[in-house]
Amino acid sequence: MSTFFDKTTLPTPAGLAGVSQLHDDIDRLFGGFFDRDFWPALAREGKDLLPQVDFKSDEKQYTLSVELPGVAPEEVKIEVTGRELTISGEKKEEVMDKARTHVQERRYGSFARTMTLPEDADADAIKAVAKNGVLTLEIARRMDEASKSRSIEVQKA
Repeated sequence: MSTFFDKTTLPTPAGLAGVSQLHDDIDRLFGGFFDRDFWPALAREGKDLLPQVDFKSDEKQYTLSVELPGVAPEEVKIEVTGRELTISGEKKEEVMDKARTHVQERRYGSFARTMTLPEDADADAIKAVAKNGVLTLEIARRMDEASKSRSIEVQKA
């Protein structure tokens, strides 16, 4: 079976790990009364700009779908080094002159996801298409020479 490894790690904000555990304990005690928005410092924990991915496969190809709402296709960079696939880019904030921000829940900034492709992935045959905020990569699978079937002609002696 082929494997796909995501090398992205989410940093834990310094000093919030203990507070986060305390919040979880209190939340369990009060049955979810205090949601994460009750403590704004904790609301951002784990919400760094990190695109969500789906990884699927069939016998012919792997399909990697990456959610990139608000990211222009020209702001996305896809690189393959050996079996390492890196998708990076930047989601830029729309700046309006003389506008005051009252609430800002959306995230902006740079992002990067690095994944190790399965051994049978053909890194030279990757197609990328962006549509409706989703980047889809189709990665062809190489056929193992041992698994290909071929006919052998029987000769007369």
